Amino acid sequence: MSRILLILLVTTLICFVRETNTQQTVDKICKQTTDIKFCNGIFAKATSPNVKDLLNVTVTEAQRISDDSYFFISSLLLNSGNQRPSVEKCANAYAFLNSLFTDAVSLFNSGRYAEITTRLVDVSSADENCKTDFSVPGYNINPMIEKNRESNVLVALEKILGHMVSS
Repeated sequence: MSRILLILLVTTLICFVRETNTQQTVDKICKQTTDIKFCNGIFAKATSPNVKDLLNVTVTEAQRISDDSYFFISSLLLNSGNQRPSVEKCANAYAFLNSLFTDAVSLFNSGRYAEITTRLVDVSSADENCKTDFSVPGYNINPMIEKNRESNVLVALEKILGHMVSS
C-alpha cells in the first residue's frame, strides 16, 4: 500500500513540475505579445514546455481561428451592398492570411520550422489589411476588430516560436 502511495506522490510531483515549467515557458513567450490573456488561452491545453510542442499548438490554433475568421468575413461579403469594397478588401486579406496559416501547418508537419518564420516576415498586421470601417449587421462593434487583434497575436506567436525552434 505504501508503495502505491509513493508512486502516486511521485507521479503527482512530476506532473506539478511539468505544469509549472510549461506555464513558465508560456509566460515568457506570451509577454512578447500584445495580448497575454489571449496568448495564454492559446496554450491552455499545452502539456509540455517543449517549444516544438508549443509551436504545434500555435499553428493548429492559428489555422482553426483563421478558418473561422475567413468564413465569417466571406459570409459578410455576400450581403455587403455598398460596403462591398471595404468588406472585399478585408476578405482578401483574410484569404491571404488563411493560406499562410495553412502553409504553416504543412511546414510544421514536414519539420521545416524556419520556413514558417520566413513566410510570415512580410505579413503586415491584420488591421492594416482589413480596415474595419464597415458596419456589421447585428453588432454594435465590428467583430473584425477582435479577429484582427487575434490574428496579429497569432502571427507574432508563430514568428516567436518559429524562431525559437529553428535556432
